[in-house]
Amino acid sequence: MTLKVFITGASTGIGEALAVYYAGRGATLGLAARRAEFLDGLNQRLGGTHASYALDVRDAPALHAAAADFIARFGAPDIVIANAGVSAGTLTEHEEDLAAFRQILDTNVFGMAATFAPFIQAMRAAGGEKRLVGIASV
Repeated sequence: MTLKVFITGASTGIGEALAVYYAGRGATLGLAARRAEFLDGLNQRLGGTHASYALDVRDAPALHAAAADFIARFGAPDIVIANAGVSAGTLTEHEEDLAAFRQILDTNVFGMAATFAPFIQAMRAAGGEKRLVGIASV
């Protein structure tokens, strides 16, 4: 049985490293990130057989569509890794930093929940050992 892994923030950094790791072990991947060109390049380097989804994790309907497509093509994933995240230098004394705080919370907190939500029912129904993995880093 082939391991199925869905990864957000897959285009660079930790997400890219995880994609390379799992692809090297024969996993079928769902690669999600904002930059389509980075995802397409990564997919090609990994053999071109994985699913790529250019989306922002703050967009819950886009994540639902990606999850539905991945599940329809490959079945429920064994692992969903919510890795997408952003950071910005801010000082709480500057009101203009509120927009940066909103983006950070929307991406790093809401985005994680939005990543997991569309997969949970299918993962439960599929049975077996399944994992939801949340990564936070700067």
